[in-house]
Formats: sequence, structure tokens, C-alpha cells
Amino acid sequence: MKILFPTDYSNAAENAFLYALKVAEHLGASISVMHAFEGALVMSWTEEFFNSTERMDSVTIDEFEKYKIQVQLLKRLAKENNLDHIQVNYALREVPESVVQSILDEAKEHEMDLVIIGTTGAKGLKELFFGSVASRVMQAAHCPVLIVPDTANYHGIEKIGLTLEYKPGEMELVKKALEFTRKLGAHLKCLHVDAFDPNKKKTRLAEFSAAFAYDTDISFHTCYDLDIELGILEYMKSNQIDIIIMEMLEESHLKELFSYSIAKRVAYHSDIPLLTFPNSKSVAGKN
Repeated sequence: MKILFPTDYSNAAENAFLYALKVAEHLGASISVMHAFEGALVMSWTEEFFNSTERMDSVTIDEFEKYKIQVQLLKRLAKENNLDHIQVNYALREVPESVVQSILDEAKEHEMDLVIIGTTGAKGLKELFFGSVASRVMQAAHCPVLIVPDTANYHGIEKIGLTLEYKPGEMELVKKALEFTRKLGAHLKCLHVDAFDPNKKKTRLAEFSAAFAYDTDISFHTCYDLDIELGILEYMKSNQIDIIIMEMLEESHLKELFSYSIAKRVAYHSDIPLLTFPNSKSVAGKN
């Protein structure tokens, strides 16, 4: 299994790297650390190249030096947490396109199974009009993306929360989330937040609960709140959830735009890491 870890040298990235190491240890995965910066040419350098005396005119010595410092910092972080046995590869990318696109291309070209990226979140007009690199990667990636806020503190991964709408096709999402949860040795709490109490949702809840009645590492819960986002966050915090899982849907329909908006706002406003699974139809359309 392969994990892509983009870094921008920030404190948020350093904080997210510990999550990447811990998840990699549970999944038996390797990590590819990548820093991308915009330039005139498409170039890439591995750690072995940094250790040589060669230099390229198209890349400043400053870029090399900053990245070498970052590599040493991440190596020290791994060693301090007794995780230096995890296979980690380091690379620097100069790209003519956006940093977001280079991350997406890297993930797809090298068939990454998971992207883990740090974020500082956003507020107000900045959130509304621009969005972070992390949220744009989350929206477009072909594989799951774990967004780690800079305010998250790693205390282990024992409880994972999955948000559900109880709509057709979500049973597959539950199965994917449960598979991921079991690899981490955690418990999956499936949550539906609604503004009212419809009988239809109760029927769907009963169906999902019955389907996993003999599984002790999954449970189903419902709460009611006029503010869906607030209801999700309050439940996750009060139940000490370590990671929130949501499905990333296409932006082609109003309802899906609403779902994306919820996921993005949860990523911005929560201090709990958010894992998004791409919608299967959306992934098929991109291939």
C-alpha cells in the first residue's frame, strides 16, 4: 500500500506527518513525501540527487536547501516516535501547473492508495471564495484523502466516525469504511444527523443495523440538529472520535454540492482529521 504525503514545510504539514507515519504503520504502507513548487519546467529530484554535488540552473539552491532541511526534520520526527522503520521516500517536484494539479497527477500516476495532507483551515471570505490546497485535493482526488488540521493532536486511533444520509448505494461506503477501520483496529460509529425525524430514515437505519448485527466493531447512531455541520461536529467531539469519514461526491448536482460543502466546512472547522472517500461513479468518470 502506498501513501502520498505532500508537504509545504508548514507546521500543519509537520503535524500531519505523524498521522501519516502512524497510519502507514497500521496499514503496512510506504510513504512518498513530495514538495511541489511552480516553475518553468517539469523536473523532479529524489533524495539521492540531493546528496550529490550536482545542481540544475532551473532550480535555485534555496529550494534545495529548504527541502533538505525539511527531509531531516521529518526523519527526526519519525525517529523520535520510534517510527523510523517506516519506508519513506522523498522527492522535490518543479511543475508548470498548479501545486494542486501536481499532487493529483502524482497520486494518480503512481497509483497511490491514500493521500494524507495537513491544513490550517480557513475562515470567512477566504473560505468562501478560495478554499485550501487540501480541500481542492479532497474534491478531485481519485483515492481517499485524509486531511489533518494543524490543531489535531494524535492520541491514537480508536474511534472512527462515518457520516451517512441513508441513501441508495451507501452500504458500499459503510463496507469500505469498516475495512479501513479494521486495519487500524478501531471501532466505526456511523452517524446520521437530521433536522427532523422522518420514519423513512428510521427504516433505513434499521436495515443498516440489521446488516451488521453480528459485527461488534460497528454501531449506528442518529441525532437531530437544525445545523447539520454543527450536529456532526458536536457528536464527534462529545464521543471523542479520532477520524471522521465522509464520502466525496461530484459537484454536478445541487444536492451533491451541498454534500461537498458540508465536507469542506467540517474539514475547515474541526480539529478532528477528516477522511474522504471518492464517489465510485466520480472515479469511474475520471478514468
